Amino acid sequence: MSFTETKTIEVDVETLTKAAQSGQSSPATKIANIKALPLTPIVHDTVRRFLGEKELLFTLASALGSPLNILFPDTVEENVQRFNATFKKLGMIGKVFFAHKCNQSDSIVRRLALTDANLDVSSAGELRHALGAGFDATRIEATGPKNREFIALAVQQGVTIAVDSLSELKAVVELRAKLKVKKANKILLRLSGFEANHSKFLNKGSRFGIPIKTVKEAFDILEANRKELFLLGFSFHLDTVSVLERAIAIENCLELFEEALGRDFEPRVLDIGGGYKVNYLQNEDDWNAYVSALKEAVLGTRPSMTWHNNAFGLSSDKGKLKGNFNSYSYFDTQTGGDFLDELLSQKFGNLGDATAASILRDNMIELWIEPGRSLVEQTGITIGRVNSIRSSSRGEPIVCLNMKRQDISFLDQEVFVDPIIVSRDSAPDESADKAVQPVGVYFAGNLCLESDLIYRHLTYLDRLPQEGDLVVFVNTAGYFMDFSATTSIMHPIAQKVAVSERDGKFVWSMDSQYLPF
Repeated sequence: MSFTETKTIEVDVETLTKAAQSGQSSPATKIANIKALPLTPIVHDTVRRFLGEKELLFTLASALGSPLNILFPDTVEENVQRFNATFKKLGMIGKVFFAHKCNQSDSIVRRLALTDANLDVSSAGELRHALGAGFDATRIEATGPKNREFIALAVQQGVTIAVDSLSELKAVVELRAKLKVKKANKILLRLSGFEANHSKFLNKGSRFGIPIKTVKEAFDILEANRKELFLLGFSFHLDTVSVLERAIAIENCLELFEEALGRDFEPRVLDIGGGYKVNYLQNEDDWNAYVSALKEAVLGTRPSMTWHNNAFGLSSDKGKLKGNFNSYSYFDTQTGGDFLDELLSQKFGNLGDATAASILRDNMIELWIEPGRSLVEQTGITIGRVNSIRSSSRGEPIVCLNMKRQDISFLDQEVFVDPIIVSRDSAPDESADKAVQPVGVYFAGNLCLESDLIYRHLTYLDRLPQEGDLVVFVNTAGYFMDFSATTSIMHPIAQKVAVSERDGKFVWSMDSQYLPF
């Protein structure tokens, strides 16, 4: 079936047609005359089959409201195994830690507990959730900036603690004494401020981690508390997908292993964080064409494709493009395990051209990684119901959804992935299909704010949907579905449903009631 089958809203199309015939140069006319630029999503086979179950889909949306988040926890193991395959290929000892902060789902974490994956938690709440979902302390790492409640619980439970600062390290020592913990705590030193003299490398600076120049003080604290603290190794988490910057961080950490051994510590783990990327789109040409068109619009050589001419970090200066396109790269060929493979295959010129993988392997250093969105790739969708179809004061077509921007966004980043429209009607008007060209629309939310645009860029649809139709945003489990969600206007955040296939049929439960056995 086609998931974009919907009826035409005659009044809107008629308005666009009349404007075009009269030669008016309204925004609506310009949108109607622009060639469609699709951003077609990759859809997992399980998700596609589920979307074919229209009766079940509309029943869930009717019963549980809009927006609605649907999880497919059984698919998460596929993503874990892709990283394990990279470790195996390179002959390395490695562990995968799911970065829990990117999704709060019960079903995903409970399903991960049955795999060989581990869990990276960033709060006391996440730690309690991990323990309740079936993870024991040996499979949990506490990361990020920590309050005393979080540190105390991590110390008591004996999870590995990646200390983010010298003050955190001192707090661990202090709380151990107050809590009368007897067993030593395993410590990773999270580092920042990496440097390299042999490469062109701009140190961006970071508010996280212990500056590598001050690591001697951390060694001193650990040395003074040898019986209470065990230096397991080092960690970093960079806000970049640059292979060069990560390679330099690895190189800096390897040098510290030698220094730590010289002080009679026994480090054996290097944690290189997350950021393993996801490919959301089917076609690279479509992504390049859309980005190029956005840039042309900023330069004024084509009509605007964004709400109020939003330029996403770009600007025009005397006919030249300035700034940087502030967006995730929604099409990428090097993702997940492939990106990890590329990173670990980097050679270090000052270490005899040895690769990162060979150095770690030969020195029996265990590699830890903390994937977030790449571990929940294709494990979730978000559904919004169409409230109405209208035009803006400038004549731009707007599809109003019973949800808000925060229900499908990561902070304030734009999501450049076309949703799938599932029509409420089973028999769309085929004559309308032939008469109407693809139309660019804006998806808007239900907040009384001009800024509440689900998407601030044009999305091209074969037909305008109708009130009551469902708009399905795919691949939203990684950060999009609930990282920024709020209860503005007392509209509840999306409920979560867990869906599995059993004997060829889809079965579901509330996410909180999901059992992986």
